[in-house]
Amino acid sequence: MQATVAASLISALLDYLQTQGLKRSTLLQQAGLDSAALALPQRTIEAVHYERLLAAGIAHLHNPLLGLEFGTTAQPERWGRLGFLLRHSATLGEALSYQARFAHLVNSIGEGRFVERSDDVAIEWHSADVVMPAVIEEAFAAWLCFARWASGRNESPQCVEFSHRAQGDPAIYREFFQCDVRFSCTTSQLCFDPGLLELPLHGADAQLTAYVSAEFDQKARRAPSLETLRQLQAWLLATLCAPPPTLTDAAEALQINDRTLQHRLQTQNTTFRQSLDNARHTLALRLLVDAGLSIGDISHRLGFSEQSAFQRAFKRWTGVTPLAWRRMRYERTGLLNE
Repeated sequence: MQATVAASLISALLDYLQTQGLKRSTLLQQAGLDSAALALPQRTIEAVHYERLLAAGIAHLHNPLLGLEFGTTAQPERWGRLGFLLRHSATLGEALSYQARFAHLVNSIGEGRFVERSDDVAIEWHSADVVMPAVIEEAFAAWLCFARWASGRNESPQCVEFSHRAQGDPAIYREFFQCDVRFSCTTSQLCFDPGLLELPLHGADAQLTAYVSAEFDQKARRAPSLETLRQLQAWLLATLCAPPPTLTDAAEALQINDRTLQHRLQTQNTTFRQSLDNARHTLALRLLVDAGLSIGDISHRLGFSEQSAFQRAFKRWTGVTPLAWRRMRYERTGLLNE
């Protein structure tokens, strides 16, 4: 599963880098982003763009502690709708429990696991892949900054541990966290007194948190089916041929049973037949760009039993025949000379 982050987090980083004198258009280009992709704060974007943006900022500013510094400016809006839920929680413990349950829906680059132990409480960082230290440092600084902002108290952890080496002067870390900070540890974690879980938050609103948490619960239930739909589309695009794959073929490839696949597709208001049709449409447009492929070749590649069936399907998708679509595209791009 591809790691993602919320567009709101990338927008916050762009805004911060602009305050440091960097040009937005240059940063977008270096991160491989289009500004239109950030128009919807709740949209998720591949995390690689966020890491590229951090790397570009570090390079331009010659500041390896950029992640830590960006984290210290955190506001709830940085996490989009999840930030809204956190700021209206009753206590710090409730906010942390929501963070642990729902953070993956807006930011899957890493996971902050909330762990209660006999003598302390910890937020441990876990990620499937190795991420740059700036990502982890931003997350830790942002979590603590939120806790201080939401409670109105300048509380500090008992200790902070990072699995990576210090990216700058260790005294800078100690000054912000106001506790012992250790590096090159077996895991990255924030450890603090369990009593802090009872800290009341000044924006508490039980009615709002009930409403928004129910919204996130629904998203969490839909998340597996959405990922299955994405995996199915990728598999169909890679395997379409004659004869076309069946639902059973797809379920076996995705390592689930037929009924589970059908149920997850129903949750996304679609069916296997519709998914196959969508994949054929997408692949047909890609293949028609290749002038070396005949309409018959493409029809066979898409798993149609007859070329006429492909032509009827394509006209249903686009309103024109495959040959007419190919000619119009070539004329638009200047590749066909009359």
